[in-house]
Amino acid sequence: MKLKTLIAAGLATTALGAAPALGQSTMEEAHDRYQQAMNETVSAERMMSGDVTNGFNQLGDVRNLVLDQTGQRIEYILYDVPYPSSFYGEDDGFVRWDNVAIERGGFDGLDLRIDDDAEDYRKEQLTLTKAEADDRLVDNIVGADMMFADREMREIEDILFDPETGMITHYVVEFDEDSLFDEDTRLVPASMVGLDESGDYWMVSQPTTYEYQVWIY
Repeated sequence: MKLKTLIAAGLATTALGAAPALGQSTMEEAHDRYQQAMNETVSAERMMSGDVTNGFNQLGDVRNLVLDQTGQRIEYILYDVPYPSSFYGEDDGFVRWDNVAIERGGFDGLDLRIDDDAEDYRKEQLTLTKAEADDRLVDNIVGADMMFADREMREIEDILFDPETGMITHYVVEFDEDSLFDEDTRLVPASMVGLDESGDYWMVSQPTTYEYQVWIY
């Protein structure tokens, strides 16, 4: 598999907004950690705004990302073949994460290019059912609720992944959902997040406050 280090520094966009008052040095350190995390990862939102290509032609629009059974890394990328290609017999399909490289796409999206020695698969070859994939579809996780130590629910706005391994590194959560103008997005380390026992929502699994131990600005 080719390395996915085709991503240039600054590829990720930041959504840093207002934050609680902190000491200047503490705030600068937190901001640096935030920027580092954003620059070293790729977001679900940008990948799902991109295309699957073979390096020469578009195969389809990224439809969804499917996590593996552990829910920790991307296993498959699903794509839809757009019109008019679909009219001429081209079919929707999927590719394995291990067989793609990430490239800058159009309109701020990220294209997923299939390696030269790899192949794409028709949708019929994926035996995973919709019910089995429910908690593994990234599109279902983004927009879901996450519970914090203060018992407040906050919406997951995006997910960040390691571009090499496809591992989830952080969840992006909006802290001030009532604000009309300002965003206050925070990064929650993936190691602290898991589904609750009922499977109804995501939660910060460690008994820590949500203020500064969990959040990276």
